[in-house]
Amino acid sequence: MTSAANPKDRRHLILGFPRSGTTLLSQLLDAHPDVSCPPETNLFSAAGRFFAEQTAVEGPPIGVLAGLGFLGIEPEAVYGPMREMLFSLHERVADGASCWVEKTATDSFYIDVLEPMLVGHARFIILLRHPLDVIASNRDLAETMGATLPELGEAARNQVSPFDGYAHAWVEVTRALLEFSRRHPEDCHILRYEDLLAEPEKRLDALLAFMKVATSASNCIEEAFRKPRPIGLGDYRVHETDGIRPPVKDGWRRRLPPAAAARAADIVGPLMEELGYRKPRLPRPPERDEAIRQYILAATMKRSRRSE
Repeated sequence: MTSAANPKDRRHLILGFPRSGTTLLSQLLDAHPDVSCPPETNLFSAAGRFFAEQTAVEGPPIGVLAGLGFLGIEPEAVYGPMREMLFSLHERVADGASCWVEKTATDSFYIDVLEPMLVGHARFIILLRHPLDVIASNRDLAETMGATLPELGEAARNQVSPFDGYAHAWVEVTRALLEFSRRHPEDCHILRYEDLLAEPEKRLDALLAFMKVATSASNCIEEAFRKPRPIGLGDYRVHETDGIRPPVKDGWRRRLPPAAAARAADIVGPLMEELGYRKPRLPRPPERDEAIRQYILAATMKRSRRSE
């Protein structure tokens, strides 16, 4: 059972950019007998959209809190009922489990908006992953869904390509998460996805200790892949997973076009190195005339093969 004395120790949010391994982590945590971590609820992302304000305007921001503020209603009068509703829904899903965890990948886009409502009432698990793997996996997800997550679509709209948009969004969201953790270090636990795959028991034990529940990582790992996972929103491949596999080194190389990978690496490079990832050395895209020459050469070779 949990040893938590403070109510916030019973409530946790997993924060990580989409396709950072949040579903695997939630599956492992949900296998703990004292922890409830259901598939994506979208509760807190919806709350983030509700509280978001338009600030690029002349004059005061436009949004719920600003509008009600003019009527003399303080923010906590809005945060309180919203927090109570969201927490009570998780309590209902938990069905007696002493600790619950929210996992919806897009929550991370709203952490600054959600901060005043949640800090002091919940704790946070920040999951990081190699950004080029994240970008490649988001492309796979978009192709599978036939659409892009709205938050990522917005980020990519004004970029040269979706890859550039994903890269800029990863930097923005990851920096926001790191700055959030610096403001609230006692309530945040940072974990790299690759470390979880490489040392699952060690990393999961450390996380369970942070959550103040009895550490039994080996039991969680075994149970996570033994019992059926509830069907719900989240990683579309979760039902195909039957165990923890070592991280695939440079898996993104097979999935990203070379020029797109080079541009993305330049965008994410400084921050990924801060996080302990090595920025890859990639060949620069050819200059204009060379690109035309290579294209003509490749087209000519294909034409000659067809005529043989």
